[in-house]
Amino acid sequence: MMTNTNTNLNPSANAAQQPDAVQVPGLPANLPFNSDQQHWLAGFMAGLHNRLLVNEQSAEAVAPAAAVQQKPLTIIYGSQTGNAESMAELAAEQASAHGMLASVKDMDDVSLAELAQAERLLVITSTYGEGEMPDNAQMLWDAISSDDVPSFANTFFSVLALGDTSYDGFCVAGQLWDQRLEQLGGQRVADRVDCDVDFEAPAQSWIDAVLPEISSRGDQAAAAVSTASEAPLKAKSKFNRQNPLQAVLSRKAVLTGDASSKQICHFEFNLGDSGEHYDAGDALNLIPHNRADLVDELLQLLNSNAEQSVNGQPLRTLLTEQLEIRTPSKELLARLAQAEGAEAAKLKQLLDSDDNEPLNDYLWGKDVVDLLTLIPANLDGDEFVSLSKPLAPRAYSISSSINKHANEVHLTIGSVRYHSNGRDHNGVCSTWLADELDEGAKVSCYFAPNKHFAVPQDDKLPIIMVGPGTGIAPFRSFLEEREMRAAEGDNWLFFGDRNAASDFIYREELEGWQQSGLLTRLDLAFSRDQAEKIYVQDRMLEHGKELFEWFERGAYFYICGDAYRMAKDVDAALHQLVAEHGGFSEADAVAYVNNLKSQKRYVRDVY
Repeated sequence: MMTNTNTNLNPSANAAQQPDAVQVPGLPANLPFNSDQQHWLAGFMAGLHNRLLVNEQSAEAVAPAAAVQQKPLTIIYGSQTGNAESMAELAAEQASAHGMLASVKDMDDVSLAELAQAERLLVITSTYGEGEMPDNAQMLWDAISSDDVPSFANTFFSVLALGDTSYDGFCVAGQLWDQRLEQLGGQRVADRVDCDVDFEAPAQSWIDAVLPEISSRGDQAAAAVSTASEAPLKAKSKFNRQNPLQAVLSRKAVLTGDASSKQICHFEFNLGDSGEHYDAGDALNLIPHNRADLVDELLQLLNSNAEQSVNGQPLRTLLTEQLEIRTPSKELLARLAQAEGAEAAKLKQLLDSDDNEPLNDYLWGKDVVDLLTLIPANLDGDEFVSLSKPLAPRAYSISSSINKHANEVHLTIGSVRYHSNGRDHNGVCSTWLADELDEGAKVSCYFAPNKHFAVPQDDKLPIIMVGPGTGIAPFRSFLEEREMRAAEGDNWLFFGDRNAASDFIYREELEGWQQSGLLTRLDLAFSRDQAEKIYVQDRMLEHGKELFEWFERGAYFYICGDAYRMAKDVDAALHQLVAEHGGFSEADAVAYVNNLKSQKRYVRDVY
């Protein structure tokens, strides 16, 4: 080891040898060190200063990560199945290229006062059912629709609307937001775009047009935008509608008995080495094929060769894999209304009417083959393809926990079958899976997150689940998830169907969970097992006192299933029991339930 005797900085050790003081630049005068020592110390201090300077400059370079110098952009979304949310996140990712830092917010998570402060605002929303707001958008929409609303005169905005032309009220939710923001003084920077089920391309075109335009409006000074409070964007899956996962159908089984009036099937898919993950409560989008028998019927009516090339592909391939051939598009209806004959004239009259109800009644139970049989319009394969919509994915609530079934996803699907107009009719995806796919077949699919429809993070909190029929699907996943997490919270399930003997699906599992204590309460409602029909909402009212007590100790309340009757009846029963057992007026009961919704303790997965 080398030592330097000239670096001894102990003053007493060298005091006797000190020469006259020497002034070295960078050090104070009259230090009790000799010349060599002072020169060494000056170098040491200079090096230390340089090191501190480098560290300070590095810190300054890192600082922008906490406070980014970009213009703020607020993006809110209303989504029922996750499509609007995915487009909001896509817009946010691309905003930085235009000098903006985007904040993406669920409509449930933003207040009206906060929204009115946004200088740049993008609204992306789907339309639910027949022209309704998505569940997560309803409360904010009610707030912005009221009379006491702040001005949006300082807000630059644009709206992207997602919908389905097969339904009445196409993109109504987006149209209403667009109109309301304009009424409140907001300044539209780009026209609203209304997207059909094939929404990706027009949505991207809207993003491309709106981002540079909205960036050029408002305060152009870059602001220090804090990112500390913003949740990071979720890691996006590499699988989507354009690039679906190829999952293997590993098992399928009929759950209903032979005497049942319907068929419910259980399907299990292996995710292979995809690395995909999902949460209990999420959905799986399946990209189906049309049934071979329906394709054959249609080819016969079109008088077309199955192998003829249309748009560079065999017609049969297009009809099987790419086009919606069961539900008529509005374009096809308009073309049929131009044909000869009384039936075409009747359809034209219905289409021209401002009242959609008679048209809906006329179309009820009819598919494309029915209509082409009733109204021979001499369509060929090329024209039919030009009038058809893309075959849309079908979303199904997942009925498994990946923590219990590693690398698997399960679905619980009711097969749609009915007889009408002298023909058997079959649901596109449900019967394709049940009738045409064998175990081992590959299915194109991708996941759709449903972040609010999830078990509570706090495992001690109780949950109440209402899911008759196939509505039980996500609650099987909830119970499996709670089981795997050893959650201490109580679990209460309301389940029912037509007949217990043939329709009590997952009976052994549910009764096993009762015996283990995982399922704290199970209340059943089989409507046709007695003279008077009994439904899940009736069971709720019977146990209204206990239900209200569960709410008072923090219970989460979930509904899954039919939106048009069951979910509305359950909601009405909920308001009734809250008023009765909480001692509330009707208005106070509404406020109580709305508070559950605002806390994400009352959520729905309805269809």
